[in-house]
Amino acid sequence: MPAQPSLYDLHSHSTCSDGVLDVSELIQAARTAGVSALALTDHDTVEGLDEAIVHGREAGVEVIPGVEISAYYRSVAIHVLGLFIDHRQSWLREFFQEAARQRIDRIHQIVGRLRALGLEMTPEEVFAQSSHGTVGRPHVARALVAAGHVEDLDEAFDKYLKDDGPAYVGYERLDLSEALSMIHRAGGVSSLAHPIVMKDDELIAPMARQGLMALEVFHVDHSEAKMKTYAELADSLGLLTTGGSDFHFPDEKTGRARLGCRRLTQEHLQRLRHAAASQSPTSGGQSKGP
Repeated sequence: MPAQPSLYDLHSHSTCSDGVLDVSELIQAARTAGVSALALTDHDTVEGLDEAIVHGREAGVEVIPGVEISAYYRSVAIHVLGLFIDHRQSWLREFFQEAARQRIDRIHQIVGRLRALGLEMTPEEVFAQSSHGTVGRPHVARALVAAGHVEDLDEAFDKYLKDDGPAYVGYERLDLSEALSMIHRAGGVSSLAHPIVMKDDELIAPMARQGLMALEVFHVDHSEAKMKTYAELADSLGLLTTGGSDFHFPDEKTGRARLGCRRLTQEHLQRLRHAAASQSPTSGGQSKGP
């Protein structure tokens, strides 16, 4: 029987942000799924990366240091992946620690709005849904389900937490140029995450001109037609290709963690690795220093 091709996954989340598996569980799930290289890209935090690298070494899974940064381009909310970043930079950790404090303040505001709508709950109930300081709307949604206010996460977002919902509270996000600068300063490759969520593909070309390096072509929310469109767009704009499961939680029916992106090849990964290497100070790229 021929050997199964290696699986790679450049987009995943743990309990360090809004995933439900802790770092060690995520790495073991990746190993079970046959993933040989996994990027941990928690939202606006790098706190789980050192632990992930240790567990990955023990499990035979290469852990690629990453992050998913919340940002804006013009008036559109976007997420930008930073892959192969040097996460140990003190300035980077300090930035995300401050972002975590802002997220905590935001939870208090969201809970205040929910209480004004007649839903009894406390910020502590939300924080209990997260094992780390990085909290967001998914944790509020889980708290709403636990309190019996809604049946499931979809109802929580549809009724209260979506962008134009009655309990939505925005928060200060970086401009795209700031997010790109931060990722590149940390020696990483910048990639626009799940571009379909943006709902305007015409914005991708000016993003590329601004310095975006890659496009998440392969994503669970992309249809076959969309993946083809994004692959062609990436090629025409000179953008690298990324892809991943955007894993947050195991399948509710099977309990299996759907990790790995079968369309992402070793060639894709090597091109990204080479681009990250070119960002390092020793190769004449941008400095990682403060």
